[in-house]
Amino acid sequence: MLASPLVLVGADKGGVGKTTVTRLLIDFLQLANRAVRVYDTQSPTGALKRFYPDIAQIIDIRDARHQARLVESLTEHSAVTIVDIKAGQLTRTLRFMEDVGLLDAASRGEARVMVLHLIGASVASLSELEEVEPFKTKCEYRIVKNFINASNFFQENAHFSERYLGESDTSREIIVPRLDPLAYEAVELTGLPFSSFVFDEPARNAENRPRSFVLRGYVRTWLERSWTNFEAAGLRSYVAPVSEKI
Repeated sequence: MLASPLVLVGADKGGVGKTTVTRLLIDFLQLANRAVRVYDTQSPTGALKRFYPDIAQIIDIRDARHQARLVESLTEHSAVTIVDIKAGQLTRTLRFMEDVGLLDAASRGEARVMVLHLIGASVASLSELEEVEPFKTKCEYRIVKNFINASNFFQENAHFSERYLGESDTSREIIVPRLDPLAYEAVELTGLPFSSFVFDEPARNAENRPRSFVLRGYVRTWLERSWTNFEAAGLRSYVAPVSEKI
């Protein structure tokens, strides 16, 4: 078995909060004492590097050399490998992983590949589920509904949700609840991970003013609720070291 479990966070539609969910996942695993490696496919600039300069590497997921660097590194590390997939590249990434045999290895239990597929508040976002359908049986697959902007789309368009998502299965669905916009903006200004903001760690930039107790409280509660949903979806157990699974 490949030592490093691989978690892909992505969607083909843009603007659904992929990087936010990736940051949530990094904090969740690090606070659970799991070593994490992160690949940011927003080449060439990257979005995660600002928040995780020590562990985030930028790659072009369309480049075969970078694909090889990613896949072959799974044999060298036991840390969880997280890939923040650039908008429009999820299906293409899954296709290359099928072509090189990684998804087949995962279906045989020789590798661990999990996909966190973000579904945005639009029918177009829901319909992309059909394109991903052929790959779902070869990996651990979770749908992520991101309510960070307080969208009511899923409730107001229940007929579309039922068509594309089927009956709700809480073990295969992750809800990211709403975060107060002012609290979210306060975190962004510091350039810190969400958990570091809650713990009131020094900012990486010149931002040095006292932080609001209220805004830190909002972020803390949001993290706790999001991480409870991660737990319910089995993320911690899936990426646990092999020795802990025996």
